Amino acid sequence: MEENITYKPFAYIDQYNPAEGATVYYNTEKTSTVKKNDCLYGTSGNLVTLIAPANKFISTESVADANLQAQSWLDANAQAYANNTGICTIRATAWRGENPSCVLEPSTTMLPFDYMIIRYKWALGAGRDLDTFTGFVSTGTEWDSKYMGFGHGHGNELPNNSTAMQSYIMYAGDNRKDNGVEACLINFDKLLSDYTTLKSVPVRMATAWFGEIGTGNIDVEITTYSGGIMQKVDADYDFINIGGSQVQQLTFSKNVPKPPSWINDIDQVTNIGYITYDKNTSTAKVAITY
Repeated sequence: MEENITYKPFAYIDQYNPAEGATVYYNTEKTSTVKKNDCLYGTSGNLVTLIAPANKFISTESVADANLQAQSWLDANAQAYANNTGICTIRATAWRGENPSCVLEPSTTMLPFDYMIIRYKWALGAGRDLDTFTGFVSTGTEWDSKYMGFGHGHGNELPNNSTAMQSYIMYAGDNRKDNGVEACLINFDKLLSDYTTLKSVPVRMATAWFGEIGTGNIDVEITTYSGGIMQKVDADYDFINIGGSQVQQLTFSKNVPKPPSWINDIDQVTNIGYITYDKNTSTAKVAITY
């Protein structure tokens, strides 16, 4: 396996000399935690945190601008850093099902966060027009089993016509291309603030190919953010965070076979797994089925 050498250290930053008399601003400490993602099949990478120390990025405009530089550096380097310094371990699994035939990867506990984006991503050759199902289950609220995605009959957000910041869950749109992403934003904090008796919130994920299928391989990318606001980007079928910082990013690979015929029934398509958010800790556990 070739070493990923794209990680860039801070050396060049330390050599910056501001002009005499200039007012400069420095970043506060920022971190990004990602999972080592270049492990061999049957093994799993660990979570690795890259730190952008305080006072390493300089701006003549503002602290916010210095922090933006720090976050951009983290975004560009965190994965390479994790791949270079992380470790691969044998993935513990448990057999499930009648035959048995399904392997369940033990849950991964995430760091505390404010917002979550689930991105279903596929490359050229995987297939065309992946349709996604993302929704709450077992909360006892009216929002259970109202899946976000094309053709499910519940609009693109819950409650309908709410903004990204006021919605409990929001779908970024139907991507019918040969490659790309479909994304779903989940605002656990908003749901729990409106339904104060809830202690946890389970989310179910599933997918199906509507168009032609190739390899059927997709990645499920789960990214969390702290602070700032979330905004939908319609042209990209995605969301962005403005003014906050990325907390963590996990990526899971999954093969999605084409069903005999596309059907708007989550129990008839490929189950991806579950995310369960815990109110007391502001964290979530992710369990992906295989």
